[in-house]
Amino acid sequence: MFLSKKFTQYFTPILIPLAFFLSNCNEGSEYEKFGYDNRPTVTSVSPTDNSTDVAISTTPVVTFSKKISTSTATANTSDTTCSGSFQLSSDNFTTCVQMSATPSASNGDKTFTSTPADNLISLTTYRHKVTTSAKDRGGNSLAEAYTTNGFTTMAAGTFKGSVKKADGDALSGVLVDFSGANVDNTTTDSSGDFNKTLGLGSYTLTYSKSGYITTTQAATLATDKVTVIVATLTLLDSSCSAGDIAGTIEDAVTGSAISGVSLSIRSGVNVSSGSTISGKTATSAGNGTYTISSVDAGGYTVEASVSDYLTSYFTVYVCGNVSNQNANLSATLPSGSMRIVLSWKGTDDLDAHLEIPVSDAEDGESDETDSTHLWLGTNQSSPITYSGISTSDYHIYGTGDNVTLDQDNKGGPATPCLESGSKCGPETITISKIMSSGAYRYHVHNFTTKRKTDNSSLEESGATVHVLYNNELTTFYVPREAGNLWTIFDFDNSSGFNPLNTMADESSSKKVDDH
Repeated sequence: MFLSKKFTQYFTPILIPLAFFLSNCNEGSEYEKFGYDNRPTVTSVSPTDNSTDVAISTTPVVTFSKKISTSTATANTSDTTCSGSFQLSSDNFTTCVQMSATPSASNGDKTFTSTPADNLISLTTYRHKVTTSAKDRGGNSLAEAYTTNGFTTMAAGTFKGSVKKADGDALSGVLVDFSGANVDNTTTDSSGDFNKTLGLGSYTLTYSKSGYITTTQAATLATDKVTVIVATLTLLDSSCSAGDIAGTIEDAVTGSAISGVSLSIRSGVNVSSGSTISGKTATSAGNGTYTISSVDAGGYTVEASVSDYLTSYFTVYVCGNVSNQNANLSATLPSGSMRIVLSWKGTDDLDAHLEIPVSDAEDGESDETDSTHLWLGTNQSSPITYSGISTSDYHIYGTGDNVTLDQDNKGGPATPCLESGSKCGPETITISKIMSSGAYRYHVHNFTTKRKTDNSSLEESGATVHVLYNNELTTFYVPREAGNLWTIFDFDNSSGFNPLNTMADESSSKKVDDH
C-alpha cells in the first residue's frame, strides 16, 4: 500500500493519538491520566446528603453527568434484597427498601426517580447507592459504586379515620386531602376507612365527594409512631337545607343545667381556633337550653364557654333543624387533677372503667405500687376494700389520692338517646390528685353486648372521651373496629398520655383490667 506524502502530512498527527486512545480504552487509570475519561458520574442526589427532617413519602432522585441507558436503571421491586443498580438502605445495605417500580427517567435520561413501595420509617437514616451496573448509552459504567452518607427522615405519625353518610352507612371513594406540615391525600376504601402516615404537625383534613357537602376536620400528630384516631366524619348529601341547632348544656359532674353559657360556631369538625361565624351565637337559658338559628347545611364545631367552667367543644351536623345537640361542661380543676368524661349515642349501656395505682406502703407488701379498679360495680353489692377502707359512695382512697365516679348514665331504653331525648351519658370520673408514680389505665366497656363477640355496637356508638388535665383537653374517638371493650390510654405523672386505642371482647366487667 502506498501513502502519498500529502496524506501522511495531514493525517499522521491525528492517527497517532487516536491509536493510543483506542489501545487504552479499557483502562480507567489511563482514561483519567490522559484526560479522556468519558464514564458517567453522579452529579447530585435528592434528598441531599446529610439532610434531616425528610418526609417519609420522599422519592429519591439521582442525576448523572451523561445520559444513562434506561435498561441498566434497575431496582428491587419484589422484596427487600439489595439488588439493582439503584439502592436505598437503612442498615448499610444488608437489606434495601423495596421499590414500587424501576426508576423513572427524565431530563433526557440523565435523572432517575425511585418510588418506595411504602412510606419510609420515621427518624431513620437512609443511604443512596448507585452500583457500577448503571451504564451510559455507550456501555460505560461508573468508575466505582457511588454511596452517600445518607439522609434522616422526620418524626411521623398516622391518622386513622372513617367517613359515613347521614344514615350511618359507610361512604367509599371520599377524597381526603391533608394540608399542614405536609400536603398529601388519600381515598376512603369500601368500608369508608382511611389511614395516612405523615410528619408531625397540625393538619386540616378536607373531605369531598360529588353529591355531598365538602367538610373539614382539624387534627394533630404530636408523637412519633403514634396512630391518632380522628372523629368519624359524616358527609351530608348536597340536598341538605339550612336549619336550627338546639340542645341543652349540663354540668359534667352533677348533671344539672347550666345557664348563661355563650355558644358560637366554626365551620368544620374539631376546629377550636380561628374566627367564629358572625351572627351565629346563642346563650343558654335557665334550664340549660339553647338555639342557634338558620345555620347553613354542613359540619360545625360549637364552642361553649361560661365563667368557672372549662371551655368545651362539640360537633354538630346541620341538615334541616337538629335538636338534642347536648353538651356538658366541667368546672375548672385544681392543678394535678384529672376529669374523664365519656359521651356516646345509642341505646347501649357503656361503662367507664379506671385502673388506679395504689401505694402498698400501708399493707406491708414489697411492691411499690398495686392497682385497683373503679367502675359502677364497685359500689354495688360487693364493694371492694383497700387497706381497710370501703369503696362506698364511689370513692377509692389511696395514699394521697381520691378518685370518684361522678355520673353513670345509660342509653335510652328503646331508641337512640339523641332521638328519644333520654340521657345518653355522660359517665364522669374525677381524680382529685394524680399520684406521683404508677400508671392509670382507662377503658370503656359495652355492658349491653358483653355476651357478644365481634360486635360493632361500640364502634357505631360514636363514643368520645374527653380528658381534662391541668385544664388542658385531650380527646379520644372510638376506633372503627369490632369489639365490646375499648382500652383507650395509659397515663402516668412522668410521661403523660400513652394512647392505646385497642378493641377486644370481654364478657365480664371484673376482667376489664386483664386488658
